[in-house]
Parts: sequence; structure tokens; C-alpha cells
Amino acid sequence: MDQKRRDFLTATAAAATFSAAGPLLAQPMPPSIPEAAAAQAPTPSVSVPGYAASTEIKKIEIFNLRELEGLAEKVIPPGGFGYISSAAGDEWTKRENEAAYKRLTITPRYLSGYKDANMTTTLLGAKIAMPIITSVMGGHGMAHVTAEAGTAKGTDAAGTLFEVPSQSTLTLEEIAKASPGPKWFQIYFPDDPGVAKELLQRAKAAGYLAIVLTIDGVINGNRETDRRNHFVNPLPQGNFPEPRTRNTRPFKPNLGWEDVAFIQQVTGLPVILKGVLSPELAVMAVDHGCAGIQVSNHGGRNLDDTPASITVLPRIADAVGGRITILIDGGIRRGQDVFKALALGANAVAIARPVMYGLGLGGWMGVQTVLDHLKGELEITMRLAGAKSLGEITRHYLNA
Repeated sequence: MDQKRRDFLTATAAAATFSAAGPLLAQPMPPSIPEAAAAQAPTPSVSVPGYAASTEIKKIEIFNLRELEGLAEKVIPPGGFGYISSAAGDEWTKRENEAAYKRLTITPRYLSGYKDANMTTTLLGAKIAMPIITSVMGGHGMAHVTAEAGTAKGTDAAGTLFEVPSQSTLTLEEIAKASPGPKWFQIYFPDDPGVAKELLQRAKAAGYLAIVLTIDGVINGNRETDRRNHFVNPLPQGNFPEPRTRNTRPFKPNLGWEDVAFIQQVTGLPVILKGVLSPELAVMAVDHGCAGIQVSNHGGRNLDDTPASITVLPRIADAVGGRITILIDGGIRRGQDVFKALALGANAVAIARPVMYGLGLGGWMGVQTVLDHLKGELEITMRLAGAKSLGEITRHYLNA
């Protein structure tokens, strides 16, 4: 790694007294490390001259996740905020991801006799406190100086799983050491197979439990906000240290099933395909031995005018028939959204932008607050709808 471009600091966050009320009804699973210990644990940090990322570490007050975007805009530098919040083209797909959830309504099943709701689940062997994980998004250092280490710590404190981006500010090893919680490693497949093999072997050696292959990023999307801002990522690339510009991508432009097989052979780890939008591709993933798929349109960041991910989920779930783990991302802002996704066949949902906003507003404690809040909304939804466990959430709860 180019040490001239990085200035690693050791940050010790003061232990904070959690005086705010807990997240709605939810009582999070005991974290793998106590909050006090997490607050005092040294966290890798990055300082970049001319880019003033947030440094605060605190619990944040949340009424709903949509309000976080406006609050985060006040603390994240404009170029970085534009990168995180924007999408491709007219940004129709980004808006449609959220709007599509509102076209689905919930039919409650009252008089169930239940007095609680069990939200724990297991994803590819990892037991987590909720069917909500932190999704892939690059450049966490744009939001906070602790970057992906802060996100890892906050995700673990909430009792769930982090999909670690290969386009990270910190190295995959630094992120792995930031918390003991379960992590999957996401990869944009390098054009050089030797580089790909080395990166995959590093991920396995660092303890990552699965590999997430992003399949919809073979070329840069039309991100007009970044161009208007003349934005160039100011941060170091933890796993791709060579200097890059917008038009130089060391990633393979012609991905194929042989690359999936390569990952399986090199690591022996479960492989999840991220970017699946059709039943046909989902079935092919099953046939090629993938352990999971992530139904995703990249948050609308690459190709605009693609369908909202929730609208294609039912056909995909029907096509695979429970033979593979299904994740979904895109537009999830409420506990009701999580409930609807589970009802339509997802095993869990993945969120990115709200987590990044929480990171910017409160570091690892902000990330934890975001995840706990969404978990609390899911508990309210399950209790009011009459579902005692995740396994009970099926399509008969939806008026669709």
C-alpha cells in the first residue's frame, strides 16, 4: 500500500453513556463485543489533506431513515455526499426502488395469540440478530475517518453481518480486525487473474466467510452528479493501491461463469452473485453451484431504467424454489419494507446508504443505531401483522 497517501491514526473513542431510549421495541442480540469495550478499542482511521470527513462517534437520534440523508448532507463534504447519495442518469431507478415498496400493502393477521417476535436468522452458517445486513458500498472514508472499520464495528455491535467492499478505504485485513463479527468479502473481479487470486486468498486468510461477486459493474455508470461536482475520489484504495482515474478500471470487462468457477476453486468459500434481476440468471446461479444471489440494481447507480428490485423478487424466488439463499437491496427504508421483502421470498435484506449516513453522523455508534432502528421497526411490523417468527412471513400477509 502507498504509505505516502495514507496517514493511519489510532483513535480512541470515549465510552459514552447511552441515555437515549432503546430502538423502538427491539432488544438487540448481545453484541460480540460489549459496547464499552468497542468504544475504547483502537480503530484504524484515515486522514486525507483537503478532505474533512466526519470524526464524531455518538449515538444518533432517528425518527425514520429517510431523514438521515438531509442530516448527513450537513456533515459529509459535498463531493463525497454526492457520490454516496446520487445514482445514474435521471435517477429514476433509485426513486423507484423506494416507491415500489409503497405499492405493496400488508394484510395483518390479528388475534394470533403471540406476544413477541423472533428476528434471529442464519445466513450461510452465520447466526445474526436480524434479517438485515450491511450491504456493499465503496469509500466509507468519505463519510467518516474510521471508514470501513467504523462500519464493521457498528454492524457487529448490532449483531449482524457486513458485506465488505473490495473498493474500500482500508485494507480488507484492517477491516477484518476491526470487529469479530461475521463478514463477507465483495469483489469486483480484477482483469489480471493473478491479482484476483491474491485478493481472494487474502480474503480467505483474513477470515471472510463468503465471497460476493458484483456482476453489474463491468463499466462505469452515467453518474451526472459526480461529473457536475468534478468529483475525484480523494481517498486511498485499500485493496487496489495503484492511482486510478474515473476512466481507468482494473476490472474484468467481460465477466463469465468461468470467473465464478475461479472464485469457487481458489477459495472453496460460498459465492453470492450480486446484481441478479431475472429468474433465468437466478436459475443459472443455482446450476453453477452458487450459494446465494443478491437481487439488486446497484441502488440505481449504474444502469438507470432497470426495474425496482422488489418488483422482480417474486418471480426469482419462485424460479429458485428455496434452493439458494436470496438477499435483496435497494430502497429499503422501513421495517415494513423488510417485512414485504421477506414475504416475497428474500431470506434477508441489505442496506447501504442509510448505514453510510449513520456512519457520517455518528461513526460506529451511528451505524449501530441505524441497524437497531430498522430492526425495531421490523419488530413492530411483525407484532402488529401477527407473525411470531421470520419463517411465518409469507405472501399471505400481502395484499398483492
